[in-house]
Amino acid sequence: MPSTLHQEYDVRVLAVRPWGLDVVLPDGTAGLIDNAKDPRWPDGDQQAAVGAVVRAVVLDDERDPVRMSALDDDRAVARALREAAGH
Repeated sequence: MPSTLHQEYDVRVLAVRPWGLDVVLPDGTAGLIDNAKDPRWPDGDQQAAVGAVVRAVVLDDERDPVRMSALDDDRAVARALREAAGH
């Protein structure tokens, strides 16, 4: 299951970094949710996120780790793009 642009996955949070969350996709691919793409930042307890499963969408699948977003708006845009492409 390759991580694909605009696809949504349930990802597990592995670590909290100053710039965002290190996550892993179900296929083992490493991902990053930047602070600006995390709906709990800056007010939530980021350390409590470690081990949590978060629904996120791939924004950039050409970077390592892949860049992701957990924002509802980004997931809605990705869904619309998938529907327009017939996926």
